[in-house]
Parts: sequence; structure tokens; C-alpha cells
Amino acid sequence: MSECRDRAFLDAVGDEDCKTILDAVRTEAKTIPELSEECDIPLSTAYRKVNRLQEADLVAEKNRLPEDCRPKNVYELRFDGAVVTMDEEGFAVEFAGESSEPTAFDGAVDPSRSAVGSD
Repeated sequence: MSECRDRAFLDAVGDEDCKTILDAVRTEAKTIPELSEECDIPLSTAYRKVNRLQEADLVAEKNRLPEDCRPKNVYELRFDGAVVTMDEEGFAVEFAGESSEPTAFDGAVDPSRSAVGSD
């Protein structure tokens, strides 16, 4: 795995807000406003932290088509678990259940067909 991604993961789990967001999307994809409310962090902080997690390839953005038919961007984990090891060369992270594509879930739509300006 990439040393950069390993470092990004370790940094993320060392950040309380990032750790809370990772835990919140562990079982269900959520919008940033949902994460802000559930994690009890300001909306601007939620956007910044999710962007950080997305750049580190720890969460993936996907579109959800809710009942009102307005697509919403949701975020979900890109892996099922992680194991951190340490040896004389430093730390390494092994990601389990990783997929190159975000996990599919009910109500998902093709991002290329989503409306501009979604959450």
C-alpha cells in the first residue's frame, strides 16, 4: 500500500473529527450535513475533514437518489478494516475489504447523470 496513504490514515485516526466521521460512515453512507449533525461538528469542519479523508482515499463520494429525486452526494468507507503494524522501518497499514469502486447501495445513481449543485 502507498506510504502516503498509510500516513494519511494514521493522521486521520489521530484527528478526533476525522475518526468520528470514519466511524459514522462505517455502516451507512451519509451526506456532509448528516455527518455534521451526527458527529456534532460545524458544517464547515465536516466539509474540510471529509475532503481530507477523500484526498487520502479513505472515503469515497457517491450519489444517492432520495425520495425527492434530487441526487445527494454521500460519503462511505473505501475499506472494511485496517491493521497497523510497526517494525524497524516504521508504521504500515494493511487495509481489508478494499475495493476500487465505492460500495453499491440501494438508491445509488450514476454520478455522470447527477444534477449539478447537489449536497
